[in-house]
Amino acid sequence: MSVVRARTRVVWHTLWAAGAGTLLTAVWFSGSLSAEPRPSQAPTSAQPPAAPAPRPADVESFRKTIEPIFMRDRGGTMPGYAACVMCHTWQTSLRFDLETPETDAGWTPEQSRRNFEMITQLVNTRAPENSRLLVKPLEPRAGGPGHTGGSYWSSRTDPEYLTVLQWIRSLPADRYIPPPVPAVDFEFFRTCVQNVFATPREGHIRCSNCHNAGQIGFAPVPGSGRTTWNEEEARQAFQVIARLIVPGDPVRSRFLLKPLHPDSGGSYAHNGPRRWQNRDDPEWQMLAAWVRGERKGSSCT
Repeated sequence: MSVVRARTRVVWHTLWAAGAGTLLTAVWFSGSLSAEPRPSQAPTSAQPPAAPAPRPADVESFRKTIEPIFMRDRGGTMPGYAACVMCHTWQTSLRFDLETPETDAGWTPEQSRRNFEMITQLVNTRAPENSRLLVKPLEPRAGGPGHTGGSYWSSRTDPEYLTVLQWIRSLPADRYIPPPVPAVDFEFFRTCVQNVFATPREGHIRCSNCHNAGQIGFAPVPGSGRTTWNEEEARQAFQVIARLIVPGDPVRSRFLLKPLHPDSGGSYAHNGPRRWQNRDDPEWQMLAAWVRGERKGSSCT
C-alpha cells in the first residue's frame, strides 16, 4: 500500500471521528481494501514548459480565504451538508483533489501551495463567473451543473459564493485560464456509448439497474416498453453523463474510472461490477477516444 495514501486514512480518521457517522465507516472500509494510485498520465514526447511559480501573496490569500471554506463544518455527512474535505481528499482521480490536512487545524504551507496549484486549474481568471470552482457547488436552478456532494449556494448572491468570486478576481487576469476542451460528440454517444449500457457482459447487470435516474442517471430505462432510447431520452442522458466525464482527459473521468478495476487505476468504490479489468480493454479504449473528442458520428468500429 502506498505510504501516502495509507497515511491519508489515518489523518482522516483523526479529523472526522467525531460525528462522521456512516460516511466515515464507508471511507475507512474502502480505504482498507486497496490503495488507489493517483492517475498516471500517458507518456508524451514533449512535456509542456513548467508554469511559473505562483505569487506568494496569492497563495497566502488562498490559505486565509479559501481553504477555511473547504474545512467548514456544514452540519452533517450527507450531500449539501458535508465539508468539502470529507470527499475531496480521499477520493482520488477528481479534478478537485485536496491534500489531506496535516493537522486538525488545517494544511501546512507546502500543502497549501499544492492545493493552490490544483485549485487554480478550476478557475478562469478571464471569466471568473465561469470558473468550475464557482459553478459546481451552485444550485442548478441558479445555473450550476449539479454536484454529487450537493449544492452549497442557492444563488450567485450567497456570501460564500461572493467571497470565492472576489478571490478569483484578485488573481492575475491573464494567469489562470483553462485551455480549450474538445467537443464530445452526441451522435457517437447515442449510437455507440448508449449501446454499452444496453449490453451487459456475462454475469453482469445492466447499467440501467442502478443508473436510471437522478444525478447518476445516465442510463435511464427506455420508455413505452422500447429497448432503445428516443431523442429526448438520449439528450437527457447526455446531459447527465457530461457531469461524469472530463473532456479531453479520460483518466479523470468518473464514467471511465468507476467500472474500471482498481488495479488498473479505477475508483475504489463502485456498487456495480467492474466492467473493464484494465485500460487495454477495446471498449474502454473506444470510450476514452470519445472523451478525448476523437470519436464522432455513428460508426462504432
